[in-house]
Amino acid sequence: MFCPLAIDWGNAADWASAIASTSAVVAALWIAFGQERNAHRLRKLARNEEHERKAHLIAEVIRLSGEIEAVAISGSNLVNLGGQDLSSQRDDIEGLRSKLRALQQFPQSDPRIFGEIGRIIHASEMPFDVSTASTSYQGIILRDLAGRMAERRDALAKLLSSLTLHPE
Repeated sequence: MFCPLAIDWGNAADWASAIASTSAVVAALWIAFGQERNAHRLRKLARNEEHERKAHLIAEVIRLSGEIEAVAISGSNLVNLGGQDLSSQRDDIEGLRSKLRALQQFPQSDPRIFGEIGRIIHASEMPFDVSTASTSYQGIILRDLAGRMAERRDALAKLLSSLTLHPE
């Protein structure tokens, strides 16, 4: 006898199994895509942190090269006013150069920053005989040093802007 309200349990079990299987597949896909979204967020966060670290490093190198430039300009002004003792300016520049050397040892993945720091260290080197030379020679050396530091700071600013415009 056929009753429209009677449930065919075999058929209902098949349907329940199909719904459970489909739900399991949907849940597995949801978890997989959720993990991919989380992995993408973590990669983006790591890229942003790396970019921020590079930007901070470049900003510190710009600051140090600006300090070297300021010391050189003040030494040049001192020489122009007739002062000849440049030992404190030379010591200040050497101290700043040692800070740059320490930054060059900072672990980094961008060789452009490493190269710029090396160029600044090289460009900020003062001749050993500068303190015993004539005042006009001292002034020329210090003005030249200030000019080289300004050029290096400009190069660093361009590098920083390229990092800002195109974060890796």
